[in-house]
Amino acid sequence: IEDLRSNILCRRNFFIKTGQKTIRLSDPYNDIQESGFLYHKIIKKINNLHVEILNFTPYDCPVEIMRIEIVNESKKPIKITPTSFLPLYGRSAENIRDHRHVSSLLNRIYLTKYGILLKPTMTFDEGGHKINETTYFCLGFENNSIAPLGQFPTLDYFCGSQDLLKADAIEKNITPVRTNKDEFNGKEAVAAFRFKNKVLKSKEKVSYFLIMGIASGNSKKTNQQITRTFAKLNSPAKINQSLQNTKKYWLQYLTRTNFDFGNKDYTNWLMWVRLQPTLRKLFGCSFLPHFDYGKGGRGWRDLWQDALALLLNEPLKAKSLILNSFQGVKIDGSNATIITKRGDFLSDRNSLGRIWMDHGVWPYLTLKLYINQTKDLSILNKDISYFKDHLLRRAKEIDVNFSQNDSILRTKKGKIYKGSVLEHILVQHLTSFFNVGKHNIIKLENADWNDGLDMAASEGESVTFSFMYAHNLDDLCFFLKNLKTEHVLLAKELTLLLDRINWPLNYNNFKEKQKRLQEYLEKTKHMSGRRVKVRVVDLISDLEEKGKHLLSWLKEKEWLKLGFFNGYYDNKSKRIEGKFKNKIKMMLAPQVFAIMSGAASKNQIQKIWICVKKYLKSNKLGGFRLNTDFGHLCLDLGRAFGFSYGDKENGAIFNHMAIMFAYALRSQGFIKEADEAIDSVYRMSTDNKAKIPPLIPEYFNLLGCGLYLYLTGSASWYMHNLTEQILGIKFILGDISLEPKLTSRNFSKNTISIKWPIKNKMLNISYIKRASNNKLLKIKDVFLEEERIEKTNNKYLIEIKKLSRINKKNIGVKVYLA
Repeated sequence: IEDLRSNILCRRNFFIKTGQKTIRLSDPYNDIQESGFLYHKIIKKINNLHVEILNFTPYDCPVEIMRIEIVNESKKPIKITPTSFLPLYGRSAENIRDHRHVSSLLNRIYLTKYGILLKPTMTFDEGGHKINETTYFCLGFENNSIAPLGQFPTLDYFCGSQDLLKADAIEKNITPVRTNKDEFNGKEAVAAFRFKNKVLKSKEKVSYFLIMGIASGNSKKTNQQITRTFAKLNSPAKINQSLQNTKKYWLQYLTRTNFDFGNKDYTNWLMWVRLQPTLRKLFGCSFLPHFDYGKGGRGWRDLWQDALALLLNEPLKAKSLILNSFQGVKIDGSNATIITKRGDFLSDRNSLGRIWMDHGVWPYLTLKLYINQTKDLSILNKDISYFKDHLLRRAKEIDVNFSQNDSILRTKKGKIYKGSVLEHILVQHLTSFFNVGKHNIIKLENADWNDGLDMAASEGESVTFSFMYAHNLDDLCFFLKNLKTEHVLLAKELTLLLDRINWPLNYNNFKEKQKRLQEYLEKTKHMSGRRVKVRVVDLISDLEEKGKHLLSWLKEKEWLKLGFFNGYYDNKSKRIEGKFKNKIKMMLAPQVFAIMSGAASKNQIQKIWICVKKYLKSNKLGGFRLNTDFGHLCLDLGRAFGFSYGDKENGAIFNHMAIMFAYALRSQGFIKEADEAIDSVYRMSTDNKAKIPPLIPEYFNLLGCGLYLYLTGSASWYMHNLTEQILGIKFILGDISLEPKLTSRNFSKNTISIKWPIKNKMLNISYIKRASNNKLLKIKDVFLEEERIEKTNNKYLIEIKKLSRINKKNIGVKVYLA
């Protein structure tokens, strides 16, 4: 954020010299911004010049295109001298502050007729320098392929004795160069092109084009690649066609699954929300304004949120992502927390051994949606590998003898060990069930979903996600009951944790649980590789008992008389929520997962809602905060409480949790309350105070400003909430169950329509309202084409086999509500 505001060197720029005056297009001139899929345009009125700056990335070509159009709106001719400026950094982000000059000495600069190529000799890394095969390039031309007059290839040559505010190249009209010189090597490179002087007649327009890209490989290969790219885009007509094709591509991509609520603004906003997971997948969360997530790579939770979004459009593509991601699970129940751009797993991006205790929850929730949508129960028996590194016993011990070249779990004999996807799920959930603290609650370890709770690794406990582990243990049994097999193969070591089958424990005794987990962790330091048959009925019995015990324990021990659930114990084993010296301390997340897991009764949900409204809702902004102001640092819980109240994990209006709150409320029949929670996200996201494009930011601060402009958690869960809870389109082992939870206020007109691709067909679902009231509308009739669908087991099911038999590409479903 601060670089954009204060670091001129990181900005693209374009200079227009008119007589003695210099116009910098990076300066504000009452700008208007126009944004679309996936382009943006800045429109400026500068004296008598109308300027439009367009940026976009073609959907089918790995470059960014920048077009600057200048129109003379006066009645007199205007002489202009145009110069472009783009910094070419070309190395690791760390070198901005560390070895910046030394790493610039590696730069080799090559000038061509239309632009500049930067190819450093090596990638600078004191752990082992490597030959560099990456070329950074920028090509430019005017109107119909007219090459620049010349270039200013280095920052020194461009600035001269001045800086970027008064660069000699502009103010002293320094002569550009066209040929390579050795003196340019080893310098900070810039793509600064001087175009010929132009006398613009009245109403005349001139356009300048810049093509930026990165190519990899040997010099011959990259030169060929750059030449092909330029040939594809070397005229205004080609670039305009590329822009139109790109707009068309993204529109088709985003409308493949489409929702029309009869409200144009809301319907269009939903398209941007559906784009968010794709933006994060393409651009990541690092090195961007707001996204200060360090060194790149994707986080463990991100993987599963990405798959959640992918399920909406392309469930079959989600399968490979799910299988690859499960290979990040470790046999001790923890997992890699980062996946690099190359697809390698890492324990953590900072070489620290850290455990997020919630990580086992998300893979199952995503897998559950996948199985229900595809009926692919066979994925549970798919054998895949485990992640392995030098950290043992949930990062509590280091294997000093670890010397593998890869990060794959092997047996004592060195053979790669593979277990089923089911086994991976069980490993994560069973280890968590036994990994409890003094209150018999699952340990918080280094944090859960709330990354800010990172200072209670020793004694901290998370009631919040214990609710979800309890839910998942019981919920998994539905799929096990539908498996067409009597036995499953599991690692022999894992049967230690299936204690009801072998050696029963007293679940009320936290020390017995801890001891059993330590036995398992010791045995799995060196895997035998043996797999044993476990009867499915016995496995179901074990999991159901664990789930029910944990849920009842939480309900009994963690409900506070104030009217909400406690969510955490700190590093001194103290309960953190409740009333302390007339100060109420309350967090939203425990209430969300208590409701979502089914632990909270209807009466408790009513009391929770009253407390949330009283203590956590912002009357000024309308959103729901993560927590009340605890008023002190909480060094025994986490860094969050050192943040200013109202920002990030300390009391911000955090959209991901607000959306999950709405999901949980609606799932338990609290429709009015759910609408209030979910509507707050839309209202705040589209309010001018947010100062953002039409997206859901991670959070809003005290001023209502949106920060961290796109995150998959918020967008994916918004769409998940919309489809499954509000519109009630649920998949049950391949079939579609229609269970809408709509009231009249959800309708702008009398119809809500949904377009959904399924099995190479397009399902067009229309909810048609036949009554107007604020009560829950109930289904009166359902028609699949002309066939009436009757209720089966109290559900309106559209069987997938019926869809397959309909010989039409577009299939209509009409649902009448009253």
